Amino acid sequence: MKQCPTCKTTYTDTSLVFCLADGGTLVDLGTEAETVIRPGVRVDIPSATYPTVTDTGQQPQPNRSPVLKIVVAILIVGFLGLIALAAAGVIFYLNTGGPNTATASPTPTPIVTPSRGLSPTPDPEKERLEKELANLQKQLEENANVVANAKPSPWKTPGFESDELPTARVNSPADGFLALRSEPDSETGARLAQIPHGTVVTLESCEKEQVKIGSRTGRWCMVTYRGQTGWVFDAWLEY
Repeated sequence: MKQCPTCKTTYTDTSLVFCLADGGTLVDLGTEAETVIRPGVRVDIPSATYPTVTDTGQQPQPNRSPVLKIVVAILIVGFLGLIALAAAGVIFYLNTGGPNTATASPTPTPIVTPSRGLSPTPDPEKERLEKELANLQKQLEENANVVANAKPSPWKTPGFESDELPTARVNSPADGFLALRSEPDSETGARLAQIPHGTVVTLESCEKEQVKIGSRTGRWCMVTYRGQTGWVFDAWLEY
């Protein structure tokens, strides 16, 4: 134990050499010396203060001030845009004259009348159809004139001496029909109808001369079939 001889302050720390109060040299009193405690200077060092955190089970909320500023800025910009659009609409409405402006009637499409000196553009397909129709009509008229102007030979079919017109039955089993033609010729005569095999026709007259068609020899005879008059080759007829 050590003591300051000036202020009589006693120190139990034997490692001290000088008095903490007046800086005097300490004297070693030994272990049996009476301990004198003299009040010294007390220095209070404040301890660090930490905020008390209460555990409520919720995460701390982040600072939302930047997000709020951005949202407010967007709302302001959108409001200004709406104001600008409204102003543009009002200006356009005023420029167009408003409700007092009369509605413009559509301009009628002018009807162009071709002049007499100009001919319309020819249509090749239409011209071709007209030509085919004219040729077909001409052919029908020629066939009708041939049948109407044909003068039947006064020669009667043998075996029929009466004034009644004879009849005959078509015998053409191979083809199943006999052609009724506009002329007594298998090449130039147009086919008017097909007389089915076994049909009875009325004979008007027959030519005197016999001709050969294929392997058969016969005459051309004018017959009536269903009110239609034409020529058939009698090699395929049964009198």
